[in-house]
Amino acid sequence: MKQFQIDFFNGHPIITEGENWILIDTGAPSTIHRTDQIRFCGDSYGCVVNYMGLTISNFSELIGTEITTLLGADVLLEYKILFDYANEVVTFSKDDMAFTGKQVEISNFMGIPILQMSAHSQVLKFFLDTGARLSYVTNDITKDYASIGTEVDFYPGVGQFETDCFEVPVVFDANSLAIKFGNLPEMLQRTLRLNGIRGIIGYDFFSRYQVLLDIQNGRLIYV
Repeated sequence: MKQFQIDFFNGHPIITEGENWILIDTGAPSTIHRTDQIRFCGDSYGCVVNYMGLTISNFSELIGTEITTLLGADVLLEYKILFDYANEVVTFSKDDMAFTGKQVEISNFMGIPILQMSAHSQVLKFFLDTGARLSYVTNDITKDYASIGTEVDFYPGVGQFETDCFEVPVVFDANSLAIKFGNLPEMLQRTLRLNGIRGIIGYDFFSRYQVLLDIQNGRLIYV
């Protein structure tokens, strides 16, 4: 078990281990690093140095701060991970942790965790993405809401884009939440829909709860 202090940069959770500045990104299927190997929590893992045409230097420029590593689902699914944004710490363990809360089942796609929320009386599937500072949902869910402003964000393969944002009520495990959503570019919305996904939940979710994420065993425990 190892605990790290989180340094938040514009909603992105970044930790330091040795000489590495690591962005924890449950929404990325692969770990991207400046070399093809990384040592993390005492173990060695293979990495890619280029993802969809982007290197770690490109990601650093898009995020706005230097990182050496984008830690993706291929490594993260090896661990039980306890996110505690309120205290700005995250704990990694390959063994079960003593953490008590409500448990919900999750699934995954290429290691990216998927949870269900309800909006407009529809049960929708969302990617749970620690790398997303802004949450997203498809246009049909936000079309009846007034914009509360615009945000500039980026997505691999698309680059930077601007989106209107909307505050939309959702229900997660009988809990009512108001989430600030943007809309991804139409091409990305279509890609998500092909996999039955209607959106992405990011920083807003983790800032509300302490979350134990166990991707490999299909469970999420929160309090």
